[in-house]
Amino acid sequence: MSVYEEYLDSSLARLRTVLDDSGSRPILFMGSGMSIRYLGAPDWLGLLEELINLNPNKRFPIGYYTQNTNNDYPEVASAIIDEYQNYAWEKYGEGVFPERLYDHHYDKSIFLKHQISEVLNNYMQNFNINDNTYSEELDAFSNLNPHAVITTNYDTLIEQLLPSYKVVVGQQVIKRKEATEIGHLLKIHGCMSTPSEIVVSTHDYIGFKDKQKYLIAKLLTYFLEHPVIFLGYSLNDSNIKGILSDVAEIINEDVDEVVNNIWFIDYKDEIQSSDNPPTDKTIDLGGGKSIRVNYIQLNDFTPLYESLYQRNSMTMDTLRELQNNIYNIVKSRSITNLEVDMLSIESIKDEEELSKLLGLTTSSPDELPDTGHDGVKVIGIGNVSSTEQLMGLYPMRISQVASKLGLSHWHPVDKMIKQIEGETGFGIKDTNNLYHIDIGINQSEHRYSKKALQLFEKVLNDEEYQIINEEEEIVTPSQQQISM
Repeated sequence: MSVYEEYLDSSLARLRTVLDDSGSRPILFMGSGMSIRYLGAPDWLGLLEELINLNPNKRFPIGYYTQNTNNDYPEVASAIIDEYQNYAWEKYGEGVFPERLYDHHYDKSIFLKHQISEVLNNYMQNFNINDNTYSEELDAFSNLNPHAVITTNYDTLIEQLLPSYKVVVGQQVIKRKEATEIGHLLKIHGCMSTPSEIVVSTHDYIGFKDKQKYLIAKLLTYFLEHPVIFLGYSLNDSNIKGILSDVAEIINEDVDEVVNNIWFIDYKDEIQSSDNPPTDKTIDLGGGKSIRVNYIQLNDFTPLYESLYQRNSMTMDTLRELQNNIYNIVKSRSITNLEVDMLSIESIKDEEELSKLLGLTTSSPDELPDTGHDGVKVIGIGNVSSTEQLMGLYPMRISQVASKLGLSHWHPVDKMIKQIEGETGFGIKDTNNLYHIDIGINQSEHRYSKKALQLFEKVLNDEEYQIINEEEEIVTPSQQQISM
């Protein structure tokens, strides 16, 4: 295995661990790089140049506008908005633009935004997943079932790949309560299907920035509870820097620590077998602020999409309907007329018990690890001979551990695991031991014991603690070892 292959395998394994630890589906944040790759669409500068060339009354080539605006693309768009408006009114009544766009309710930018939609529609008309150069990647992507997808792209590529996801466009992302529920595609910069919502000019971006705090507040749960994966963006993208700046303020992480649930995927066309890219990057957010995130560099998205795949027996429509029905029952005025078995409700300790109550079953025992004749060797315990025994000894995901510790999300528990390793040299997740077991087959599925919960309680409360390591020795943070 080459140096780069080892890097990629290790990076994707870490990502799968974060997915498992979160106990949730990822959020995909998708930028223009994805449209450039799969549609052959232009980048922002290329789109502006195409728009200028499509105007028969164009005055200057793209270079004039970039020079005049110091390469400020929203300012370039602002300049050609006026030129498109002039052209549209010169051709009024000739059918060049739809009659409805001349209505006084529309802003003057509507003519340029309509043309943007027409340009992107041409690219969408030519898109076919079966004969696409990257059909293998697209097939793998279309099998994903993330909690939600957020995009700044205007095209409808994602809608074609994930047709069961409900689309929410522009300001409706903030206004509609269901926008953050499972199975939604949030198009925060507008969509070609609704040209008036497209964010492209300086005026548009000022309006978007004014609402950005509300957007981040609404999406805060995503950044706290879900792995968030950025695809198709540059590390220097001002849109992403603005969003991450607000996120950094809210989560208040130590700038020297990696925010373990935020991942930046960077495409590089040519990667050598001897390359060993970094596993994290510090993004300068301006104003003396920065954020350190996980980083994976790749030249093929198929392994990434396969790592993000989570087997699911229910369709996204079914999951969304189940979520809505539970919400409607809880908020119903007739709830007081329901006979509620409080004894049963109070006995529910976690989401797995709730799943059983709702008639949802987990994987069959056949899909859990085969313990074999002698069972699974667990450090500090011995051989465990049945899957039922494994699940009984290790009943909790990391998110459930966090809940029992009174924490709002699982990140602090992950930090404690790293703290313990730093203080004792013992990596809890590295082996099957008293505190942890990995029951996954094709990808990691970490579970934790009551011993782990007791250990984390001590660490959380700054109490003295000791662990039993892989040599079955008692280890304290002072590294003193006692043979058992």
